[in-house]
Amino acid sequence: MLDVVVTDKKGQLVNNLAKDDFQVYEDKVPQTIGAFDVQQSPLTPAKVAINSTYELDKLEPDAPANILVLDEIATRFEDRAFARYSIEQYLNAQGDTLLQPTMLVAVDMQHLLVLRDYTTSKKQILSALDHHHAASNSLQMESKKSWNEAQYNATFNWLTVVAEATSGHPGHKNIIWIGSGLPTILWSYLPSDAEKLRSAIEICTNMLRDARVTLYTVDPVGVSGEPESVDLFEGGESADPFGGQVEFNAMAKATGGRAFFGRNDVDHLIESSVQAGANFYTLSYTPTSASDDSKAFRRIKVVMNDPNLRATTREGYYAKTPALQLDENDRDKSANSMRLDLSLAGQSMMVYDAVPITVTRDLASPDSFHIYVKASNVPWRSAGPHLFAADITVLVESFDKKDKLLNHTSQVHAMKLPSNSEGTALESSAVKMMASISTQAPAARLRFVVLVNGTGKLGAVNLFLVDKKALNDSTP
Repeated sequence: MLDVVVTDKKGQLVNNLAKDDFQVYEDKVPQTIGAFDVQQSPLTPAKVAINSTYELDKLEPDAPANILVLDEIATRFEDRAFARYSIEQYLNAQGDTLLQPTMLVAVDMQHLLVLRDYTTSKKQILSALDHHHAASNSLQMESKKSWNEAQYNATFNWLTVVAEATSGHPGHKNIIWIGSGLPTILWSYLPSDAEKLRSAIEICTNMLRDARVTLYTVDPVGVSGEPESVDLFEGGESADPFGGQVEFNAMAKATGGRAFFGRNDVDHLIESSVQAGANFYTLSYTPTSASDDSKAFRRIKVVMNDPNLRATTREGYYAKTPALQLDENDRDKSANSMRLDLSLAGQSMMVYDAVPITVTRDLASPDSFHIYVKASNVPWRSAGPHLFAADITVLVESFDKKDKLLNHTSQVHAMKLPSNSEGTALESSAVKMMASISTQAPAARLRFVVLVNGTGKLGAVNLFLVDKKALNDSTP
């Protein structure tokens, strides 16, 4: 599935096209376009008020949405201030009700903070921005190489988290990443961790594709000019946008977005990114060929029959997503080599909606919790006559008011489900799992993460044990 933005020579959006106006190529081979749809959002406030991920998925499942990310990983304090000012300028130019549901997120080396879940209220986003106090970078520039490695790993890991957390919403998502970015690094400068970072980039690229995410990077600092890029489709040195070097801004172009540099009108750049993410064409096709190479990058190009028009979409994808090889430092010491995405889901505060879950407290035992998942979100396998089975991993963590991890527990639940009269799983029902963790002070927040082992999809929610205003950062 491709979301394609079409512009004319003046850069204006074009919305009156038909399926026959497009040609799609994968690795220079023409493809047959299947489904075709037009997404054209009016320049009017959203008709349905949205105040959470739950409401977005329930009330407006196909609506485009925006995720504003404040990048505090490598951005200087004064540049962060300008980034915040630019977001305020952009929001103040909007009406009280935003055009699309919008989420505000901040990332640093250790944390991903959801400052405000999806909302159509301008006031709510501005309030969250006003109350957020950015932490200083904890890593010092003792070794430029290791410093860059850590920053790149954090950046791509958090980008993957945002994509994976929002993958349950079928509508198109725009991630507008506002920060000074990271310097370009040649792979030869990363001998100690190159393969791990390469795998993280490939996983991130495919996760953004699967979640229908377009990334826009906006540099609030400004540089002398945008780095030159190679036209991959025309046979540059590498088909892979990350083949020769690691450049975070290359991910924007790889997803069909743009990387903005050297501008002081950041608020207008945010506005244009939002508009592009709400006015596009959706094309689908089935590749005519496949590759067994686990790292083969499949190049995509959309060509317009009218030479005066320009189509922008993702540059491609990796034929197969590699499995991350975790070293001992990445393993949860009290569990059996938990998957990295499960661990990252536990570290963030985002609501993961790919697997909707409900958590209730046991009235008879305050340290025990019931966790419910719809059976239809689980791939069931036959386990004998009239019985189906599936494995679900549950991670529960507790944090104090300063967001310090206090305790965690994980368990793989072997679930059973009886078949109905037709011999199929009763997917309309819900499956229940139990989990226990101490809720005594200083515990302030609990994090519940569910991993459906058969699909790798995740669900995650937070349960607050204290008033949110008592948290170290009260905006989440």
